[in-house]
Amino acid sequence: MIPIKFWSKELSVLKKTAIQKISDLTAQLMAKGTLIAPVKEEAGFNFRQISDAKQMDLNFYNTLMSPKSAFFPQTEDFVRYDKNKSVLDAQCVDLKPGPVFLFGVRPCDVKSFEIMDIHFSGTGAVDPYWKKRREAATIFGYAFDLNSPADPADFYQTLGIGAADPEGSDIFMTKKGDELLLKAITTKGENVLAGLSSLTDASADEQKCFDDTVTAGRSFKTRSTCVDAKVIAKKLEDIFLKTEFWEKVSDACLSCGVCTFVCPTCYCFDICDETLFSHGVRRRVWDACTFTDFTLEASGHNPRTKVYQRLRQKICHKYSFHIRKYGVISCVGCGRCTRNCPVNIDIFSIVDQALKE
Repeated sequence: MIPIKFWSKELSVLKKTAIQKISDLTAQLMAKGTLIAPVKEEAGFNFRQISDAKQMDLNFYNTLMSPKSAFFPQTEDFVRYDKNKSVLDAQCVDLKPGPVFLFGVRPCDVKSFEIMDIHFSGTGAVDPYWKKRREAATIFGYAFDLNSPADPADFYQTLGIGAADPEGSDIFMTKKGDELLLKAITTKGENVLAGLSSLTDASADEQKCFDDTVTAGRSFKTRSTCVDAKVIAKKLEDIFLKTEFWEKVSDACLSCGVCTFVCPTCYCFDICDETLFSHGVRRRVWDACTFTDFTLEASGHNPRTKVYQRLRQKICHKYSFHIRKYGVISCVGCGRCTRNCPVNIDIFSIVDQALKE
């Protein structure tokens, strides 16, 4: 598993840059590797590979899609083959990522990488594609703006995540007026900062501001309720067969899967072959446990034909099964599933209602 990165105040000197000169920093990172950062698009902000130093835009709350695609792309080729040749001639896709800088990741999304590491590299069956991308990446975490209220859908505080938690990042950033403050959290981050000549040393007052922001972020308010992992895991087991509860909370669900695709900790995928003439590709594609055919078996049997069964699976996976197997809740309270649900289904409310059953 990728080691968890803990923050130390003493690790390095705090650096800074003027936000109006952020394109200088962007250009330097692009010269050193692949830069993935928030970009403003018609529908909102998303993480994209930066090709122009002026593309990066830090005037965002959070991105529409989570940054998980930096390590777990929506589609990914594993094997290429020719149907007219022997299977022994099939070629595995060898991934050799160069340095990647993932810039501007909010603390709740940084936390999601730790949860995803459990599945892709922490259970003994290591996914080489995930592992190589994680090891190649330097993560620039970015505090939420504590002077603006949290989005009504967010509830990361419920899950013990602060608005300015540096843990998990290689470099953590906060904003002070027109300045961006950058602090190395890991040795990897320290080495990257040392090579960025566009940065200057911050003052003692700015160091105090950075530390105060990290501290204040721990008490920053989002939606909150008391969720003890063991208690909610047991409660969901107790009401698993209470069909009327699950039918009620899933009544409007369209099984569209948008909640899964925007979620930073959902990792359902399918493996499929695609051929064009004699050329074939075996690839991994995102899937969703809320899709009708996700559990359709080759025999034709489908154990989850009803909408409530599939939504129940999603909720119980995150707040019960995952706790029983790995000891942690598989949700970071980023609010994306609620913000993007076309029928306003809210996982926070479902968990809250379940606790009262």
